Amino acid sequence: MGQSPSISLEVTVAMATDIGQRRKQNQDAIGHLTPTDPDTLERLGQIFVLADGVGGLKGGDLASQYAVSTIIGSYYEQEEGDPAERLARAIAEANNVIYAEGHGQDEPEVMATTVVVAVIRGRELVIGSVGDSPAYLMRDAEARQLTLDHNLEMAQREAGTPLGEGDPTGRKLVRALGNQPSVKVDIISGPVRGGDHVVLCSDGLTRYVSPEEIEQTVAVTDPDSAVDTLIALANERGGADNISVIVLRLTDEEYTEHGAPPPLAEQSDWERRVNAELSRLDEPVETPSRPHPPSRARQRRAQAAARRTAPVSSEQIDRLWQLARENPIVSGAGLFVLLIVFIAIMLLVLTSGGDRQTDEPRATQAPQVADTNLTATARVFTAATVQAQALQTSEANQVATETQAAILALTPPTPMPTSGPQMAEGMWFRVLDGDPIPAYDEPRLDADEASALEPGANYRISGAEPETDNGPWYWVIDNTGVEDRWVNGPSLHARIVAIDEAGNPLPDDQQPLDVPPPGAGPLPVPTVTPTLPGTQGTPITQPAPGETPETPSPTATIGYGVETWGVGTIVALKGPLTLRESQSVDAPPAGDAAEGEVGTVVEGPVPAGGHWWWRVEFEDGRAGWIAQVLLGAP
Repeated sequence: MGQSPSISLEVTVAMATDIGQRRKQNQDAIGHLTPTDPDTLERLGQIFVLADGVGGLKGGDLASQYAVSTIIGSYYEQEEGDPAERLARAIAEANNVIYAEGHGQDEPEVMATTVVVAVIRGRELVIGSVGDSPAYLMRDAEARQLTLDHNLEMAQREAGTPLGEGDPTGRKLVRALGNQPSVKVDIISGPVRGGDHVVLCSDGLTRYVSPEEIEQTVAVTDPDSAVDTLIALANERGGADNISVIVLRLTDEEYTEHGAPPPLAEQSDWERRVNAELSRLDEPVETPSRPHPPSRARQRRAQAAARRTAPVSSEQIDRLWQLARENPIVSGAGLFVLLIVFIAIMLLVLTSGGDRQTDEPRATQAPQVADTNLTATARVFTAATVQAQALQTSEANQVATETQAAILALTPPTPMPTSGPQMAEGMWFRVLDGDPIPAYDEPRLDADEASALEPGANYRISGAEPETDNGPWYWVIDNTGVEDRWVNGPSLHARIVAIDEAGNPLPDDQQPLDVPPPGAGPLPVPTVTPTLPGTQGTPITQPAPGETPETPSPTATIGYGVETWGVGTIVALKGPLTLRESQSVDAPPAGDAAEGEVGTVVEGPVPAGGHWWWRVEFEDGRAGWIAQVLLGAP
């Protein structure tokens, strides 16, 4: 039921998205629409959408953009329904669009995104969400999360079997748009009032900034400044993911008339921090070509340039004097220079003395003696100079030799390539048997742990950081396309085999160079059974020599793994469907089946049209082909 504009809230919106400090692509998307038609605005309100594409997937950026555009368009285009009903249908339609786009290509790929949506109509707030991008209501200095995180941690908690504290698998998504044919949408609605703030954000913000900090920021600054400050804080604290924020400030006549609560007489620590951030944001900043700190070499060059232009202080003079005392080469050179100066002064004095006017008798009595004495003195000083030069040269050469030896001992030779396989973006690999391989949230060994790489599972390289400490580091996505993490390259040494998109090991001459760490033996020869990138290491049954394989080779990449069901396996339907006479969604129908019905596998799997197909027969004689995504264990 519509509400009168006279009691509607005024909405001030600020929104922004940022690539962060480590990602090479921004896979977030944001958008909103305020209808210009007063009747539509009164009946359906305003809509605000934030989508966070699943990192590491090629189509993550497209998935988030499809989500935003489809949800906004579908919400207003529907012919009937209240805001909650319309929003649920709009999000479900976005899921259909993304799933169809990902699986309707010649080479299907998984596209997925989380989404959180807010609709404000009059004094009513409606929130819809899928995934782990939260929505908060800020009221009375309190932050209230309105959404549930659809990850493994929340699922296990609801099931009564919570994960252990700090378990890195807890962040793994269990629900997102686009990775399944259908999706469950959470809808919540309730009243709002003047003075409230609604905040939608991606987990790139909440990973670094707490809900309390978000509330304090939006409470003491205007929405535009709040958005800038929150993004700056997340980047300052790591910025490992894309960061998106939408801040909505709700006001009405009563709130405007009485005004916001007066500021404290003395600023709080948080207000001072926010003001400092805002001051810093006002300063002109040169945007680097890459969101990474300058290299050590660049820092050294900058420091050297600063030293060349800075005036010499008394402290620097003291340091130079201390250096001269501690370094024999420097002190020797200094003494040699002083000796030369002393000799030059003495020669000048003696030369001046020979030219002085004296009594004539003395000059006439022994003029030759005076010349002889002068020549002898000069020879003495010349000999002393040569001897000093030889001594200084000998000492300097000895010290230089010792110093050079020390430098060579401290300076390692030209480094060999970093240990581990040298892989590039886009490569698939499988983890060989052994212990799980540790993974991290950031490319640092002291970062928080993420889900480990499991033996037998397949992963894809989505990015690389070759110049980081202990590198290279690889940004990998699992075969389900819902979790990504950083893996240290050296930890992959002798533990992986490169595979093609169909899951088959690449020939030996196409395997990446795998540099062993110092002291390691020769590389083991991997012996693996081909599996598809989506099978989590489940082997495909290989025929005996001379036999005809029952499972045809895949003709195109399939975005999920094949099951190892054999003939006679009992399966259940995940939903109502139409059986097909052949392996295609466009094939003639072979009958209908209901959700939960149980049948027996009689043939398959057959790869076609981006799916694995199985022929299933039911007790009443119905039989037909069904895509694997619609089948499961009974």
